[in-house]
Amino acid sequence: MRSFFKTSCLSAFLLLFVATAYAQQTTTLQTDNSPTITFFLVPHFNPLFGLGYVNPDKSLLEVADGSQYFDEEFKEVKVSATSKAIKGRYNAFFDEMEIENGKEKGWINKYRQREKIIFTEDNTVYKILDGDDRPEMSALGYYEVLLESNRVALYKKNAKKLAVGLEQSPYMIPVQEVVTEFQKLKTEYYVEFNNNGNAQKLSRTRRGVAKLFVGKEDIVKAYIKENKLKVINDEDLIQIITYVNSL
Repeated sequence: MRSFFKTSCLSAFLLLFVATAYAQQTTTLQTDNSPTITFFLVPHFNPLFGLGYVNPDKSLLEVADGSQYFDEEFKEVKVSATSKAIKGRYNAFFDEMEIENGKEKGWINKYRQREKIIFTEDNTVYKILDGDDRPEMSALGYYEVLLESNRVALYKKNAKKLAVGLEQSPYMIPVQEVVTEFQKLKTEYYVEFNNNGNAQKLSRTRRGVAKLFVGKEDIVKAYIKENKLKVINDEDLIQIITYVNSL
């Protein structure tokens, strides 16, 4: 893996991306999930022109280390339990469900299609929900179903980011090469109350999880503590939410 130092010197670029500089000077690119453009198919995207990146043949997404996917293979999916099977894969960077039909590739428009996406091979199910922290339409995303319920449903989200920086050079001469890498973000967990279509992020602490269940905080917290459950893994969270639904 090539080493590079992080930079926050990222010039303004196309509307589909936002550059966010963190305290550690890590520059992360994120998509706003526009429903009208399949941006992963655009070949010459260059948001780092201001940093000296010039490559007329490939975009930053094409030259980045790693992958936008956790599984790059197109597999059989259904857009509902009764629909005809098609080929699809989840793009963890763009938060899009890509579809393959022969040589053609596209994506499911989540702004029009709100059915669940079912991967038939392992029965992994994704549901389209609104994010809890952004009320606008761009907050719609795919959440993997861990526990379905009409009261409290449980989901998880695995995503990737694009880290961008410059290759290390002791004297900054010659001009450093731009280095990009797809990196996995921490797994986040969400709940949905009463099938309302809104994903509410779970805290990574026992107390924070318990506080979501108004009037039952002490009971839930005591249950988590008594059973020594962790709120950062699938099995324990399924047990916690199953218990909450039994109250």
